[in-house]
Amino acid sequence: MITGTSPKVVELHSRKVFEDIMTFVSKFESKHTQKNYERSIRNFYLWLDPIHKDIEYLNEDDLKVRNADMLRYQKYLKDHEADYTNNTINNYIAPIQSLYEFLEINEYKINSKHVKIDSLTDDSEQTGALYLNEAEEMAKIILDDRKQGQEKSAFIRMAYTTSFRKSSLRKLKWTDIVLNHRGYYDVYTIGKGGKKHKVPISTDLYNELLKIKERPYYNKYEDDRIFHLGNDTIQSMMDRLKEAMCIPEERNIKFHSFRNVAAGFGTLEEAKNHLNHSNISTTETYYRHANEDLSNSISLRMEDKIDDSILEHLSKEELVQIIIQQNHGVLSQIKRDVQDMLNNKVGKVGTM
Repeated sequence: MITGTSPKVVELHSRKVFEDIMTFVSKFESKHTQKNYERSIRNFYLWLDPIHKDIEYLNEDDLKVRNADMLRYQKYLKDHEADYTNNTINNYIAPIQSLYEFLEINEYKINSKHVKIDSLTDDSEQTGALYLNEAEEMAKIILDDRKQGQEKSAFIRMAYTTSFRKSSLRKLKWTDIVLNHRGYYDVYTIGKGGKKHKVPISTDLYNELLKIKERPYYNKYEDDRIFHLGNDTIQSMMDRLKEAMCIPEERNIKFHSFRNVAAGFGTLEEAKNHLNHSNISTTETYYRHANEDLSNSISLRMEDKIDDSILEHLSKEELVQIIIQQNHGVLSQIKRDVQDMLNNKVGKVGTM
């Protein structure tokens, strides 16, 4: 009789822990918060024991966690290929700490102090703006690197051309690049939040990628991945480049800055699609950041009474020089306007 009922006792005991965890989660009014808390808790216990630690089957003994376990979990998240920010890591750990406070209050034999660890420093500050000429210079400088120079250079070019995140770039496989019938290549990736994304690249850039395969060390890889650069290698590369180009620390240039380069081109809607943003308000942050030029602000233009005829006093060479000095977004628009004007001229000649 006792033997026959013991499995039910164990099952009820396990369900009790799960039900209490879900009671904790459900106390938050926001469904979004509930979902994030449950996901964070599930991920933690699966990390502890990926085979047996689904929260539906936890018992009280499974709740015993050392402070060292929390520190190791924090380090695991820092080293994760998803390249989590410090704030994201803090947000993943906070639900676990709150859960243990709740369980302790509800008379579980645990000590919530065991899961208390120092939060990582706030890194929410906007990543510094990097401009196309600087990004191109970085790709050129690192090409001469004795170790993986071609790979690092192509990695940078892909970063500022596609605006893919570092984690997405590192996961790219050769099979993710497909020749388009129009003569360029489409690169497919899965972005943040599992969103599918496609960005075209030129034949020239694709040929630069192919040169990676020519390097002797590349033959040892059989995973079809294009890039094999670790986080430490990428960070060292950025430190070296900033030093070589005398970029001051206050500019806050990081690898993520390459993602912002494209925001200086095209319209806000084009930038939104290129950056794979769901909400255009997110894009506006990048767009304003890349195109910030207070010398053209409304308050100054209101008082600016310079006559258009001033342009007539410049030579052709001087006018071209001024145009070339404009920011990349303005310069790209001028070039497109010039191309349209030239095409119209050709069209008129053809109809005569």
